[in-house]
Amino acid sequence: MLVKRISIALFLLLFGSVCAVASIDSDVMINRLLHIESEKFMSTSENGETFYDSLMEFKEWESLYIKYSKFGSEERLLTKVEIKKLLFIGYISRVNSDAAISQSFSSDLVPIFNKNRDKFLNVMSDLKFLVPSTCYFLNNYFGFEDKNAEKKQAFLDRNRIDLIKAFGEPDSDICLEYFR
Repeated sequence: MLVKRISIALFLLLFGSVCAVASIDSDVMINRLLHIESEKFMSTSENGETFYDSLMEFKEWESLYIKYSKFGSEERLLTKVEIKKLLFIGYISRVNSDAAISQSFSSDLVPIFNKNRDKFLNVMSDLKFLVPSTCYFLNNYFGFEDKNAEKKQAFLDRNRIDLIKAFGEPDSDICLEYFR
């Protein structure tokens, strides 16, 4: 458990430096993960009281999902960095039980995975802490809102061997457990 926490802390430091160009995005992600009330989302009411505007924060959080999932785009081809950020958003949503973004992941992630399969496997192979949340959302696609349940076995047949190769033990077991 300590190794996992240290790994996550190191990832956050590396992720923050990788995202330096898009520091606003990384700030929103880390603030959301750690429940930090950013000055950016402070508002003033009509009677002059200062308050934290959680709706403003959520709208920015949602816009990150839209940006990195390329929601509404037919192509949905993502760069490796975009996939890292998207999967990190999924991780944060899963950890924080964020229902709105989690529902979006459950309905969108398999089609995005299918368009970017090799990059997804590569990212998840490099960033193993993303495996449980990503596999959770991949599995949720099958049966979410009573759709796609019949496609689950075909997805597993097509991807099982590559998931096992990319993740190795025990991460592939953790991933595949979500599909049982």
